[in-house]
Amino acid sequence: MKLEDAVNYARIGKRVKLARVEKDLTQAQLARLVGCTNNSISHIEVAQTKVSLPMLMQIAHVLEKDLDYFMQETPYVSRSWVVDREIANKLDQCNASTLLAVSKILDALLDCQQSLNTEQNA
Repeated sequence: MKLEDAVNYARIGKRVKLARVEKDLTQAQLARLVGCTNNSISHIEVAQTKVSLPMLMQIAHVLEKDLDYFMQETPYVSRSWVVDREIANKLDQCNASTLLAVSKILDALLDCQQSLNTEQNA
């Protein structure tokens, strides 16, 4: 899989905008803080340009987010981030019966994963 196929720049841009708005910053203010133009921030937010890793790191620092926040829904997000932030937050909203159902679903998925791994190693 090519990097371009795995990274959804539109989603990254939306997350940049969400984090910027959450910090109550304008595009111009964020641009000044990261050392680029407000047009660059605008283009990143609408995926008109592919944000570079150094720029994304600078944006993440200024917006006080980790890189995983921007890399959600890509193969590059860390496993622990998904478990700790995405899955745990959703499980916290479940009642006991829903948690039992989720546990059974996870058991079925793990059995399927084990079967696939066994087939691939055979």
